Amino acid sequence: MQIDDFNGVESVEEYDMSNSTDYNRARKKHPKLFVKKHKKKKKIIKHPKSQKKIIDFMEWVPSLRDKYLYRFSKVKIMRYEEFAEEIISKKEWDLLRPLYNYQGSFENIFEFNDFSFFDDLQERLEAGGISFKGMFIKDVLAYELLRINFGCENYSVFERICHFMAVPPLFKITIDPCFLPSAADLSHVLNKIPAEALFDYFQCLVQECIDYGIIIPRILIWDGQFIRSNCSNNKEKDKESYNDPDAGYCRHNGVKKGVGYDPGILYAYMFDRWFPVYFKMFPGNRSDHVAFKETAREFLKCSPYKWWLIISDSGSYAEKILEEFRFKGMVPIIRARKNIKNQLVKELKKGYYFNTDFIPPDWSEEFFLKIYSFRPMIEEGNSFNNTFYNGSRMNTRGKEAATKHRAIIYILVLLKALTAYKIGRPDLIMTPTAFNTSKYINFQLLLPILAEKAGFLIFKDIKGAIRHN
Repeated sequence: MQIDDFNGVESVEEYDMSNSTDYNRARKKHPKLFVKKHKKKKKIIKHPKSQKKIIDFMEWVPSLRDKYLYRFSKVKIMRYEEFAEEIISKKEWDLLRPLYNYQGSFENIFEFNDFSFFDDLQERLEAGGISFKGMFIKDVLAYELLRINFGCENYSVFERICHFMAVPPLFKITIDPCFLPSAADLSHVLNKIPAEALFDYFQCLVQECIDYGIIIPRILIWDGQFIRSNCSNNKEKDKESYNDPDAGYCRHNGVKKGVGYDPGILYAYMFDRWFPVYFKMFPGNRSDHVAFKETAREFLKCSPYKWWLIISDSGSYAEKILEEFRFKGMVPIIRARKNIKNQLVKELKKGYYFNTDFIPPDWSEEFFLKIYSFRPMIEEGNSFNNTFYNGSRMNTRGKEAATKHRAIIYILVLLKALTAYKIGRPDLIMTPTAFNTSKYINFQLLLPILAEKAGFLIFKDIKGAIRHN
């Protein structure tokens, strides 16, 4: 349109822009109509196919890479002046160095570790009206640790073994050197000790192991282990529960194990060593999924340390559980079941299925499987509970007793590790057979033999010896 159009005079020019001649004429006559404005190029933002989740912005991948993720510092070798100077003689310390077949004595456990926790406990309990019949908790606990170390499955067998000896086996440890508890004494005192107190002492030992670098917070492994209760596997007539009402009947992978308990157990893994750090007691009929979830939640809630990985088998698998641990900043390495169809589950090697959504982006499948290969270590650690300490069956019944039963075994395991550290023998830290001998029992029987080897004549021909002199 032109200005003349508004004056009432028609002035319309028509051009056929598809005709090159008209197009060129129009462009020459009205050049301003053909000026193109240069626009700034907009940055093209490529949006992902799916919307980002909040988890995509969280740092859940460990900062350590490759083998450094499972490389741990070795336990330091202590010097005589650091722990042993005022406890054992320099001669005994020196014997521990070259004589690697000598693995310490049971008395070392009590010489190198603090048991004042139980003095304070007894004072509180007695102030609350609980009677221990003149016995000391510390003395009874020492004999209970010795019973477990012997592998005696009940108090009565242990009592017979102790009475076979000429003197009480722990006369150098107990407050009363003549104290030798009967089966009834052990049962009475241990029943009066709260399970929570023994669990707290176990946690104190875990903390001490962390302080000394024996346990390094980084990798967790979860598993369970059945404990048989001291009751019948059959319910009595007209009763809905077993003789142990807290227990449950355990069936695992088609195997009927009986009535008892199955704790959820967490181990800390340090490549060349692994130790229990937490457990929660459940009846034997619990599911792995529930036990894993509740045990891990409780532990991570009370632990002040940063744990990077958690490893478990397929019984613990659930996508929500994996997401929960990723929100906590951990890498969940949990084996999946092969019948899962609506998730990104892949067979990384024959029979081993994992959800690939939870494999860190820069991890190869081989490295992921390498980390998962650490899981059997908890089974090796737990195997000592039954094979060496004979702890597959309880002496009594009830969830409280089951917690005490397991806590005392783990207390002994960590006490041995701490003692090995303090005597400068880190090679004994993972040795359940360490500290199995005594400094004093039957030592008098050895004196004549040692004297004869030194050249002394013991009960020989005295007259001939006198004539010779």
